[in-house]
Amino acid sequence: MHVHIIYPTWPKLPHQTRFDLPPLGPLQAAACLPDDIDVTVTDENVQPVDLDRPADLVGISMMLTCQTPRGFALADELRARGRTVVLGGLAVALHEDEARGHADAIVVGEAEGQLERLVRDFREGRLQPVYRRTEFADMADVPDPRRELLDKRRFYSHKGWELVDLVETSRGCRFSCAPCCTPFLGGRTHRIRPLDRVLGDLARCSRLLFLVDNSLEQDVGYQKTLFGAMAGLGKRWVSHPISVEPEVLRLARDAGAWYVYHAIFTVSDKIRDRVRMLHDHGIMVEGTILLGLDEHDEDFLKRFIDFLLTIELDVAEFTVLTPFPHTESARRLEAEGRILSRDWSLYDAGHVVFRPRRMTPDTLQRLYEEAWRTFHAEQSQTLRMSKLLLPVLREDRARRRASGEAPPPNEGNNDGSVAR
Repeated sequence: MHVHIIYPTWPKLPHQTRFDLPPLGPLQAAACLPDDIDVTVTDENVQPVDLDRPADLVGISMMLTCQTPRGFALADELRARGRTVVLGGLAVALHEDEARGHADAIVVGEAEGQLERLVRDFREGRLQPVYRRTEFADMADVPDPRRELLDKRRFYSHKGWELVDLVETSRGCRFSCAPCCTPFLGGRTHRIRPLDRVLGDLARCSRLLFLVDNSLEQDVGYQKTLFGAMAGLGKRWVSHPISVEPEVLRLARDAGAWYVYHAIFTVSDKIRDRVRMLHDHGIMVEGTILLGLDEHDEDFLKRFIDFLLTIELDVAEFTVLTPFPHTESARRLEAEGRILSRDWSLYDAGHVVFRPRRMTPDTLQRLYEEAWRTFHAEQSQTLRMSKLLLPVLREDRARRRASGEAPPPNEGNNDGSVAR
């Protein structure tokens, strides 16, 4: 039996430096299939989808809301060609009712335990329309992603240097931030994968990692345990926010912390201090800047950009508040009649799809564009991203030289871009 898993493309934001990360969801899904299944994974962001590829089942895995228009279109075309199509991934849980109309079956929630049952039902000729977990997966049952199914050297490299592997060590978040889907998708408790399983997965990964956990910061004890165990592995890693407690920062530095993403939505001495403390430990910072909250007006947003320039962020990525389904923001904006569009292709955090409280939608869209231009007036985002990447490439080059290992062939993305 052959299963073809497709990861659909989506429109990229024009201001971002283009780079492609190997997707994690399709590889986690592949790992949940029975061992006797032959699996192919196609990431449409880096290669075209062969709609005529023979397959008993086609799975379409979608993480983002803005992926769903393309994912649904692929599903419709494949079904018209006689394929049996299954939709899954985080975005399917957010758009369950709509997804049902585009698939023979949908998988709602975490894949562990569900895909085995789906395959058994398919083989017995009784495929069900919906497969749903009634509780979250036991993290001890989460298998290692099947990273060997993607040609990382070919598709996810920068001039031959392999970029990050995505690693998930925990799920869920207790913080419940209003714009975030995580409480709905992963629960409001921090569910931790057993450390020996995490370390075994890390041993099979490349040197550069992205720890995709929604919030390591929520659990100081776990950060200390994880970072302490990672020391000496020779990895360099990126993550979402971590604690700025001195011991955590020391352990993170010794474990190879490279840079962290940090959400910023207001002017704050606390943010200034956090960026400084991370920098003091050699950890770089990419600010994820959220515009369009109810307290934001035009004068504030202009002062906000000045603040961001003074705190010496290494990189900044600007976004506008987006009312993703099943978030507190969406519930509130819907109740207030302020959602203007449900064109999911616009739900990419770069288009204003709601009515702001203190300005017009067009004004917020204009200020979003100005924010990108103003922040990057002296250093482009491509230059800033290059500065972020070059130190670890130099480290790797020095390591290879010291060990006598040959440098990588000059292949991959040769246009000077980096992948996201």
